[in-house]
Amino acid sequence: MVWKRPENIPYPTVWHTFQAKDTDSDRLVSYRVQDLPEERFDEAIAHMLEVFVFDEPTCRAKNIVGEPQSVQEIGDLWRIMVKHRLVLVCFKEGSDEIAGMNMLYIAEKDDKSEYECKGSIWRTIYDLVDYTIKKANVFEHYGVDTYLGAMGLSVPPKYRGRGIATEILRARIPLCKALGIPLTSTCFTAIGSQVAAAKAGFEETYAVTYEHMATVDDRFVFPNITTKYVKVMSKRAE
Repeated sequence: MVWKRPENIPYPTVWHTFQAKDTDSDRLVSYRVQDLPEERFDEAIAHMLEVFVFDEPTCRAKNIVGEPQSVQEIGDLWRIMVKHRLVLVCFKEGSDEIAGMNMLYIAEKDDKSEYECKGSIWRTIYDLVDYTIKKANVFEHYGVDTYLGAMGLSVPPKYRGRGIATEILRARIPLCKALGIPLTSTCFTAIGSQVAAAKAGFEETYAVTYEHMATVDDRFVFPNITTKYVKVMSKRAE
C-alpha cells in the first residue's frame, strides 16, 4: 500500500464514542474508538497474535499457530499496516486496556502489486480472502477507485457481548469521510463479524459458502468450521 495519511488530519483522532456495559456490571460506561497511538503499535500486534489468530475461524481451523512462518508473516503484515496510522482501537473511559481493534488499509484500484509470503497456511487464508474480494469486484460494483479495507477485527474475551465490534465498524464511516474515501469494504470470515457488520449497516456485496470454496481449491478446506459463509460486506461513507 503506497497510500499516506494526509498531514492535516490530527493523529490520533477519536472517531466515535458510545455507551455499553462495563466489564464487571450492567452499568453503562463510555467507550471511544480512535486511531491507534504510535506507542501502542507493538502491543496491538501482540494482541492480534495472542487473541485474533486463535479466534478467527480460518486461522483456528488450519491451526495457523502451529506454523511459525505463517504466524511471523501475518504479524509482519500487521506491522506494515500500523505504520500507515489507520488502525482503529477501542478503549473504555478511564482505562488504557485494549477493548477491541481493527487492522485497516486503503485499497487502490490502480495498485497492481502482488503480496508474497511463504507460510503455507497464511498463504491459503490470504488467497481465500483475495479470491473472495476479487469475486466481489468492489471497485466496479460501487464505481470507486479506493476504499477502506481491513485485515483483522478483534475484541478480547473480557469485552465481548457489548457490541464493541459493531461500534468499531461504525467508526470507519467518520474516518472515511475525513480521508475522502467513499466506501469501506471487508471480507468477513466469521459469523460474529458478519452479524456485527450487518448491525453497523454494511450490506452483502458477495457471499459464498465455505463448502463451495472447498471445490474451488483443495487448500480451501477448513476442518470443523462453524461459519457457513465467507462474505464481502460494504458500506458507503454517506
